[in-house]
Amino acid sequence: MGANGSHANGSLESELGRNWKTTGTIGEIQIVQKKNAKESVKLPEESHTPNRIYAIFNKNGNDVQAIAKYGPDGKKLWEIHTNDHHGIKPHYHPWQDGHPVRTLNKKGKFENEGRPLDESKAKILHKVRNYGS
Repeated sequence: MGANGSHANGSLESELGRNWKTTGTIGEIQIVQKKNAKESVKLPEESHTPNRIYAIFNKNGNDVQAIAKYGPDGKKLWEIHTNDHHGIKPHYHPWQDGHPVRTLNKKGKFENEGRPLDESKAKILHKVRNYGS
């Protein structure tokens, strides 16, 4: 599958490569899941394959947990979440240089910036939500 970040961070022997498995594809989007069902449901920080989109469903499988687009260097460009982020549901977080973009909130603390979905991201979410229907 290549969704482990082992190549992108220079470590081909990484244990991370054994943590996810591909369960399906929707065009260019790979549906993945953690091999160990007891672990938290999240996507890899980096991708072994450049310009990839990965999606993961929540543990009970009734909705998408997250979708992420990875760039030519294997690092995340953005990640969609379906939960609420300060009244924005669903939303996405932009990433830069392998880290989520952080902004100062009203309480003076830094947090991951959340934005409403644009049309292209909304279409991707719609595709994934309708996977298997």
